[in-house]
Amino acid sequence: MIKAIYSFNGEFHTENDAAAIAEIVNKKPKFIWADIFLDNSGLSHEETVLLTEAFKFHELSLEDCLFPQYYPKMEEFENYVFGAVHGIQLKPNYLQEFDESIYELNIFAGKDFIVTVHTEELFFIETIYEKAKARPQIELKSNSNLMYNIFNKVVSSYEFTMEKIDDKMDALEDAILEEPEKKHMEEILDIKKVILAIKKIAESQQAAYLYFTRSNNSVVAKEYTAYFRDIFFQCARISQSIAMRSQMVVGLLEVYMSNVTLKLTEVMKFLTIIATVIMPALLISGYFGMNVTFPEYSLFGEAGSWFFAVALMLVAILALLVYFKKKKWF
Repeated sequence: MIKAIYSFNGEFHTENDAAAIAEIVNKKPKFIWADIFLDNSGLSHEETVLLTEAFKFHELSLEDCLFPQYYPKMEEFENYVFGAVHGIQLKPNYLQEFDESIYELNIFAGKDFIVTVHTEELFFIETIYEKAKARPQIELKSNSNLMYNIFNKVVSSYEFTMEKIDDKMDALEDAILEEPEKKHMEEILDIKKVILAIKKIAESQQAAYLYFTRSNNSVVAKEYTAYFRDIFFQCARISQSIAMRSQMVVGLLEVYMSNVTLKLTEVMKFLTIIATVIMPALLISGYFGMNVTFPEYSLFGEAGSWFFAVALMLVAILALLVYFKKKKWF
């Protein structure tokens, strides 16, 4: 699926047909942005003609679009720059299936055109496109401005993801402190996997954006290099933020283990107190359970000896409970 917005004589128009867009490109519009969403069928014949003949893109660049590799790159060709960057568009079950939330955005940038290609529907691209239709003089005033808006959304997706993870860790910490469960350990490990996956792709993104921070690059106007330096440093901050979250996950795991150990200690303490309290009763019952004649029979009689044994057991239990209470063991 393809859509494009272009400028002729100060007026902006839209087009959704690849063959028509190819004719428009041959007429040399002042600026054109074409966005291609590759579904399962890949590029159509008309789209292939548009990219190879009208825009004259190299076949290796098209191959990278059709077979995403999930590593960033920036390559400079004769009439354009090809880039592949990665962002995060969270799925509902992102903790267990985070890899499906990572997308690759391929971008072809020239002096008077931008072509974006992606293999899944990206909501922020649709938002930028609708804004460009509503106020093209602002959103499409230059290719540098459009590229900055796109790249800024891609990088911001990392910060949004980290905020979601922070919220999840805060809620998880409260749940662990209240009552640790086995599922909490699984959730901690899922968060750890997500952070490692983000770290794997985020740290390498800086190299891709570094190209546009150079004042001698062939695409971005000199006055816009400061904007792309901001994106570059934003990537650096995200890398530091990811490292901090990694430590927070370790701390959360320690909280879980400490709370589980505390609960186990309380259970063991309770069982130990029960066993200690019952021990005198067991000794006394074992003593009076022997098949012999006890001296107590002559003092209390056979029936009275039973009451004496029961009373002795109760006194022993009560004495231990009072002792434990004074020691503040429970």
